[in-house]
Amino acid sequence: MSGIRKLFVGAICLTLLVGCKERLRFHDSAIERNAEALTIQRFDRDFFAMDSAQLVQKYADFYSIYVHQVMQLIPSRIEDFKTDSAFAVLRKQVDSVYVSADNVAQTLAIAFAYYKHYFPENQLPLVSFHVSGFNQSVITTPGRVSASIDNYLGEKYPMYPQIAYQYEIPSMTPRHLPIDMMLGWLTSEYPDTNGRLLESMIYHGKLMYLLQVCFPDEDMSELLAYTPNQYDWCMRYESNIWAMIVEKRELYATDWRTITRYTQPAPFTNGLSQEDSPGRIGVFLGWRIVSAYMERNTHLTLQDLMNETDAQKILQLSGYRP
Repeated sequence: MSGIRKLFVGAICLTLLVGCKERLRFHDSAIERNAEALTIQRFDRDFFAMDSAQLVQKYADFYSIYVHQVMQLIPSRIEDFKTDSAFAVLRKQVDSVYVSADNVAQTLAIAFAYYKHYFPENQLPLVSFHVSGFNQSVITTPGRVSASIDNYLGEKYPMYPQIAYQYEIPSMTPRHLPIDMMLGWLTSEYPDTNGRLLESMIYHGKLMYLLQVCFPDEDMSELLAYTPNQYDWCMRYESNIWAMIVEKRELYATDWRTITRYTQPAPFTNGLSQEDSPGRIGVFLGWRIVSAYMERNTHLTLQDLMNETDAQKILQLSGYRP
């Protein structure tokens, strides 16, 4: 894979042009003007200000999920937890970053407007914030998506190097919060199906394509949870990466280790440069295949894309030739 390590100035220029084109083609001012205002429910505050009956009335089953599954509290310890001094410090830090939820609400409102435009029959979720003590970042329940905002306090938050991998920290920011919330909701709306590496790549590629539609002004690197340098590297060596997977006959692999290696978060991708390659390289390739498929088949709608379950058909009709 010596070609992976070569640098081409022309490829950098092409990457910049592609990035601008990708952002412009999905932007629709009319959709954004008609976006409905979104209210984010502050469960992170209500939990400490309301009693259990009030919380159940307002948040339904989410209250029970938070208490028993997220925080793993027994009923007799709930009040003790509410007065825990260490958690009080964390809550104060969270409040200093999220004094208001307006910025996130405005971004999500526009994202939901795009989603509703293309999927008018689908219902939108209620949206809330919670604090979990750095547990799972996004939780979805029927009709709700909630984010643990203590996982989005910014790259410089001093605790993150102790509780997170270094490659995760660049995305633990307020900017990335609405993206993760939207991705969490989309994942619950369109569950993954087990199959070969190709199926997994196409599945994640579809989700990335939807994110691109819903956040048309956001950098693709941010949507992929890559640094700009990692994204540029992927664009530059896309053909080499694809060739490696094909030559190693991994495209149709069914073992979970291979699929995980290409689609799950990691500091780098095994077999590629440990210094430059990001993880989830299969997600990047899946997005590129799906993008080519939609560009080449302009009669298709986003609903057609999400309803098409034949990954091989998508690959073939995409004409993907990096």
